[in-house]
Amino acid sequence: MAGSWKMVVSLLLVLPLLPLASSSMVFKLGGSVYLTEHFYVTMNIGDLAKPYFLDIDTGSNLTWLECHDNNGPCNTCNKMQNSKKAPKRVPVDGILGLGRGSVDLVSQLKHSGAVSKNVIGQYLSSKGGGYLFIGEENVSSSHVTWVPMAPTAPGEPNHYSPGQATLHLDRNPIGTKPLKAIFDSGSTYTLLPENLHAQLVSALKASLSKSSLKQVSDTDTALPLCWKGPKPFKTVHDLPKEFKSLVTLKFDHGVTMTIPPENYLIITGHGNACFGILELPGFDLFVIGGISMQEQLVIYDNEKGRLAWMPSPCDKMPKSKAAIISRI
Repeated sequence: MAGSWKMVVSLLLVLPLLPLASSSMVFKLGGSVYLTEHFYVTMNIGDLAKPYFLDIDTGSNLTWLECHDNNGPCNTCNKMQNSKKAPKRVPVDGILGLGRGSVDLVSQLKHSGAVSKNVIGQYLSSKGGGYLFIGEENVSSSHVTWVPMAPTAPGEPNHYSPGQATLHLDRNPIGTKPLKAIFDSGSTYTLLPENLHAQLVSALKASLSKSSLKQVSDTDTALPLCWKGPKPFKTVHDLPKEFKSLVTLKFDHGVTMTIPPENYLIITGHGNACFGILELPGFDLFVIGGISMQEQLVIYDNEKGRLAWMPSPCDKMPKSKAAIISRI
């Protein structure tokens, strides 16, 4: 049975069913960085309103489902549709595209009057889950540091970018050339160019040379660089006891994004800590993935062309003034 990709262009069909002039919509997220390797929202799709699990992806503006084509129209879609929650380590049914553009879901919702503003916010919990809101931001702007979205050159992908940044480990620069950074919730891990990744790994290992950590291989993950502590790590809050270094991105406009050990390491089932910043061959680009957005409220304001991120240890969902009843 051959696989095919089917873009959910019929999202347009649901828009007349939505409440008008809503302030915001809030969705509960499932998933995690380590166990499922993605964060997903559940949407009920079809005349029988079956649940599908869609990976939230700010790196793409297309929403689609993965279907199986049996020499004709799509007859049967991913069998996950009948389960009540997404199993661990099983792919989602498709993508919820939240990227910049004119065909993404949020642009369509605003165009139809279903939400008042083209604003997206996400909170990814290190415990798993989190929430996604669409529409009016649910935080006071006085508590947020905003940065302008970088303009996109003709022919370039239209990513959410705060501009160029330099990479540092503690106070030490890793490389000297500023590179464009993008937020991509569809990427589980944070990605760096090969040469900078090698320099960062070398600097991190040097910072740990006098620690009690031991480098090991861990069969519970495909991540190549792992450490074993004096005793197994239980939660991410145990990590700063052994890992002291901070990774930072310093942007041209003077804003710094700090990535603590909890946001660049994962804890495996064996209680080891593994490095969640990987190399990105062939690209001079920093990709800020889901691991480095955990415990942060990240806001994408397409109305004013700006971005914000702020520590948000509270995983309580904000209130919503509307709800999507999707019958796509």
